[in-house]
Amino acid sequence: MRVLAIAPHPNDETIGPGGSIALHTDAGHQLTIGHLTNGERGSRTVTADELSRTRQAEAVRAAAVLGVPETQVRFLGLPDGGINPYDTSQFTAVIRLLRQVRPDLLYVPHPHDGAFDHEAAFALCWRAAGMAGSSNFGDYGPPHWVPTVLGYEVWQPIASPAYLCDITTVVDRKVTALECYDSQAPAAKGAGQSSQVGPGGALLSAWRGVTTTGGHREAFAVLRLGALP
Repeated sequence: MRVLAIAPHPNDETIGPGGSIALHTDAGHQLTIGHLTNGERGSRTVTADELSRTRQAEAVRAAAVLGVPETQVRFLGLPDGGINPYDTSQFTAVIRLLRQVRPDLLYVPHPHDGAFDHEAAFALCWRAAGMAGSSNFGDYGPPHWVPTVLGYEVWQPIASPAYLCDITTVVDRKVTALECYDSQAPAAKGAGQSSQVGPGGALLSAWRGVTTTGGHREAFAVLRLGALP
């Protein structure tokens, strides 16, 4: 199985479907992580250029923890805070990624994930996933239809998730991967900024376990269903 997880910023792929990514790699599936932006606006204390380089390096380390090699981590370099589903260059960049990876399963932020960049990322990826299977935009590789698309949660819990993945056996790796993102710790980001490092990143999956059948679970909106692993 070929799987592509698209993140608006480095660390979203771990906060959201990080445990599921680890399970895929453990099962021998081919994983690719695509970062739309470098998250260069994610600090009050570090310049955008420096933070861009730092977060790319952090993303590579986090991916390795989850079992994804550096060669399978892609950075599209879209502007942090400027994801735009109506920008042709951004739209075709995602089409190109989809046609290169040719995933059987695509992870994207769910449609109502709260943060502007996350909802814009969903709209961009959903539009691209619809057109990637068309013969249009032929300059960007042969068409590819993505059979299954799952929406993950980061900033806004999914009201009625249709699919829950038990990540209890790999939750420690999810936390360890989040710890790779030192730049997103409060001491690095500046006062008043959110913390997405450490055990706190697993609290949503713990709550999902508490409200269902125990353990840790990641919740998904089923946006398109071909086949689940």
